Amino acid sequence: MTKKIVSPALKRMASGATKALTIGVLTVAAAATIAPSATASSSPSTNGCKGYWYSTAFHGYCDGVSKQGGYELHASCDYESDYTGRVVELSKGYSGKFDYDECTFKVTDAWVGYIW
Repeated sequence: MTKKIVSPALKRMASGATKALTIGVLTVAAAATIAPSATASSSPSTNGCKGYWYSTAFHGYCDGVSKQGGYELHASCDYESDYTGRVVELSKGYSGKFDYDECTFKVTDAWVGYIW
């Protein structure tokens, strides 16, 4: 009968590699569980402008303003004051972002108000 002899150094290397692999797998699993998904939501249109929000960020975006005037971005934030942006005058036909900000914890809603 032949006896295999494995050196103590080889045993330590194999044991260390197994531990490192286990820690790596657990770290990836934890990050996947905790990390928020990057999905966007949007409000109904106000004269061609909508409020968009993600996990903590939000912005107002227009895709061809149908009525010139003052527009204001609003957002609801968890555990802090809600956001009311400054009034921005937008001309008819404007397309693009007009305001943005972030909540510390989470945005639950964002919308655009037409002022005048």
